[in-house]
Amino acid sequence: MKSNRDFLFLVSALSVIMFCANAYAVEKGHATTVPPELSVLEPYLKDQAEFENKIRAFDKLHVGIARAAYVSARKLEKEGDEAGARAASAEAQKNLALVKAAYELGLERFEQSAALHNFYGELIHDFFGRPDDAAQHWRRAVHIDSRFARAHCNFGMYTLHRGMYAMGMESMDTALRLEPNNPDFLYNMAQVYLVHAPQVMHIRKWDRGKVYREAMKMSERTARLLPNDFDVLRDHALNYFLSEDFGVKVKWRDAAKAWHEARKHARTDAEMFNTWLNEARVHIRNNDKRRSRECLDKAQAIWPDSPVVKLLLEDYRE
Repeated sequence: MKSNRDFLFLVSALSVIMFCANAYAVEKGHATTVPPELSVLEPYLKDQAEFENKIRAFDKLHVGIARAAYVSARKLEKEGDEAGARAASAEAQKNLALVKAAYELGLERFEQSAALHNFYGELIHDFFGRPDDAAQHWRRAVHIDSRFARAHCNFGMYTLHRGMYAMGMESMDTALRLEPNNPDFLYNMAQVYLVHAPQVMHIRKWDRGKVYREAMKMSERTARLLPNDFDVLRDHALNYFLSEDFGVKVKWRDAAKAWHEARKHARTDAEMFNTWLNEARVHIRNNDKRRSRECLDKAQAIWPDSPVVKLLLEDYRE
C-alpha cells in the first residue's frame, strides 16, 4: 500500500470489483478454474520461495499494464473516443483480475506465506476497495513473520487512517525498527507526524515543536535516500513552510536549497515553475528581496500570465 503517490482511476472501484468477480473470482474456499494466463505460474507451486519471486514479477508486469491502460483510457475519454476508453479500461481490469487470481492461487497452496498475504493485501486495498480485508491479510503476515517490516507498515497506516493512533504508531515504530532506512516508511511516518500532530503529541508526550523537528529529520532522511525523486524532494521542501504552524524557526536558506535540489529533477514546465515560485516565497520569508525577485522572474519566464507571480511582483513595484 502506497499512501501518497497513486494514479487516478477512470472507473470506480466498484466496477473493477464487479468485473473481477465475473471474470476470475477465486474466493477462499470457493476456488474456480485457474485462468489459462496463470499457467506460467503453476510449475512453481512446488516451491514457496520460488513462487513468491515469480508472482512478484507477474504482479509488477500486469499491474504495470493496467496502469498504462488506465492512462490510455483517460486520454481516449478526453478525446471523445468512448468505445476506445471502455476497451482500455476493460484491459486494465482484466490484468488486475489476473493478479488477484494469481495471489489467490498461491495462497491456496502456501497459506503460511507472509509475503503472499502482504502483497495480496496491498492489491485488494489499492485496486479493489477492500481495506478491511487487506488489513486482515497484513495481520496474518506479521503473525507468520514478525520481522516482515512492510506488513507492519501497511497495517500501521491502515489503523492510523481509522483513528487508532496508538496501535498505528506502534506498528509504524516496529517497521522502522526493522528497516530504519526504508524511505517509504520514513516518508509515511513524517506525514503522520505533520498531519496528526495532536495525537502524536499525546502518544509521544512531546510538545508541538518536537513533533515538527522529528518529522523534518525523517523528511530530510527520505530526501537523502531518494535524491532523484522529484515528488519526495518537493514534499520535503514544502514541509519547511509548515514550521510556522508549529511555532518553530527554521533556516530559510536550507529551505531554498531544498527547492534548488528539487528543481534539478523537475519533469515538466509546471514543476519547474512551482520550484521557482516556492523558492521565491522562501526568500521573501528570509527578507532576501534580490533573490526572491530573481526567482519570480524565472517563474514568470515559464508562465508569463501567472496571476500569483504578477501579484508578488506588484509588491516590488509598490
